[in-house]
Amino acid sequence: MRTQALCTSLSFKRLSLAAAVVSGVLASSVAHAGPFSAYIGATAGLAPSAQSCDGYADCDRVAAGAKLFGGWNVTPNVAAEVNYFYFGKTDSGANLANKASRAVSAKAVSLGMNWTIELFEVATSNVRLGVARVKNTADITNAAGALSHQTDQTTSPYLGLGMSFPFNRNLRMVMGYDFIQVPGGQNRNLHMLSGGFQGEF
Repeated sequence: MRTQALCTSLSFKRLSLAAAVVSGVLASSVAHAGPFSAYIGATAGLAPSAQSCDGYADCDRVAAGAKLFGGWNVTPNVAAEVNYFYFGKTDSGANLANKASRAVSAKAVSLGMNWTIELFEVATSNVRLGVARVKNTADITNAAGALSHQTDQTTSPYLGLGMSFPFNRNLRMVMGYDFIQVPGGQNRNLHMLSGGFQGEF
């Protein structure tokens, strides 16, 4: 038979146990979320063009591109990240129908997440997902030499895959592939293969 003192003691023990469990969970959550750190980086490489030549006698298929990026680790493996892309400029000349030439370029800013996965304590793989705001520009020169300037902007999904290798605690080498799916005709999807460096602090 339980006495009032025994019931009070059991209730106190249960309350103490529950408080200890909650405190442990909170403490582990705080420990798991830290330390918070930021990073910035830059890469340069090749931006293959997926657009068709559209009747032009010759056209560039690859341009030089670059990327600037920065992020803030919200957990040890996931970071909120912003990217700025320059996909270079490709030229097309001597259109067979009207002797026109064309130069096409693209820039983009993306906002998303960077999920990192450590591999054998030697390298880290990266999976990036986000939304990009893309600015496409086309400069067309007709046979008479008149220049027309066309610009449009789209909001598109962004995917990035890559790997990184640490040099020391604050610097790592990064390489990756970035893809932005641009809606509309003429296959304007954007691709980039690049490598560079990332600083962490």
